[in-house]
Amino acid sequence: MTTRITPAIVSRHLPGTLQSMLAGDGAFKPRRAPRGTIMVRENDRADHSILLLNGWISLSKTLPSGDVQIIDLMLPGDFALVGTQMVPVAAATMEALSDVEYILIGPEQANGPSAASATLRHVLAACILTTQSRTSELLLRLGRGTAANRIAYALLEVFIRLQAVGLVKGTRFEFPITQQKFGEFTGMTNVHVCRTLRRFETEGLIGHPDHQSIELLNLPALCALADIDLTLLRQEILMRWPVPA
Repeated sequence: MTTRITPAIVSRHLPGTLQSMLAGDGAFKPRRAPRGTIMVRENDRADHSILLLNGWISLSKTLPSGDVQIIDLMLPGDFALVGTQMVPVAAATMEALSDVEYILIGPEQANGPSAASATLRHVLAACILTTQSRTSELLLRLGRGTAANRIAYALLEVFIRLQAVGLVKGTRFEFPITQQKFGEFTGMTNVHVCRTLRRFETEGLIGHPDHQSIELLNLPALCALADIDLTLLRQEILMRWPVPA
């Protein structure tokens, strides 16, 4: 059974003025896209941001050869700056990795004079920093880490971010990403991802309660493999609420 995060659930993590803006402005009507939808392509014209309410979205770059690298994952509650009026071009391709529900935020909302718009700008600025923090952690491991180091880090990052919006039960969470896409995120082949995940399962580090969820059974061991302190990582990649209203 799929756990959904509704706009009301997301808004509990947002400042009051921003909650009011999302709830009271008809322009913020949630949009939906089915799994596999290309929501925007790299180099498309774009001047908007997205608040993801439900599902997972990948941001990726593609070489002329067709090889793909996912540079970030959007999870429920995340904002992404897709483009701006000064740089009206998408830097990455955005693909729905599951059925998604999201709110599109145009420049008229982001640049407005109201207190809610000012709060929105604070949130978007914070999202840029948290995105930089997590992508730098991933880039470090793509350049210097082993397969186990990359996989352990990726699982822990997703766990922390989902836990922050109430989408983790114990250490179990939905994991709709395919092994191919997970390989594109960690810079590994599908075969190598499969082999590493099987090793983790055999060693009792993770479990698969069903085909769409994963459970982290040994957090200390995974943290050691990922070379991270879980508390410090939370401080680096999660926003602190409330932001200035």
